[in-house]
Amino acid sequence: MKTPVTWYVLADGARARIVTRPEPSAGYMIVFAEDSATAHTRTREIVSDRPGHGQESAASGRYAIEPRHDAHRLEEQKFLRSVVAHINRESARGSFDRLVVYAAPRCLATLRAGLDPVTSRKLYGEYPKDLTKIPLAELPVHFGTA
Repeated sequence: MKTPVTWYVLADGARARIVTRPEPSAGYMIVFAEDSATAHTRTREIVSDRPGHGQESAASGRYAIEPRHDAHRLEEQKFLRSVVAHINRESARGSFDRLVVYAAPRCLATLRAGLDPVTSRKLYGEYPKDLTKIPLAELPVHFGTA
């Protein structure tokens, strides 16, 4: 009987890694890694327009109107959707049997919402924990498989 292939997704809004363990006695290896191109970009470089201005009707003062959406948060969600698209494609190819997600709490919902029905059935666990900066050798301690 074939041993099920488990992919561990480690993600936050700026970077994502997918790791697997080919054999129980082997260490983890990276299957996929990607960093967001706009994670450390200044807001003025992401948004081209300056905020609008408003004026009080009772006074002569003017004020800047804050944008409705945070540009960095929108870029973070765009990045996470591209990671989920990759996971869905690989799921359709049969690259893995089980999926375990470790993501920053603010990113977990975006990842979960993007999974297609077939991939969602492969979801074995999800944890609101950011492990993106943990070295591969230390992952078993965080996964509880030391």
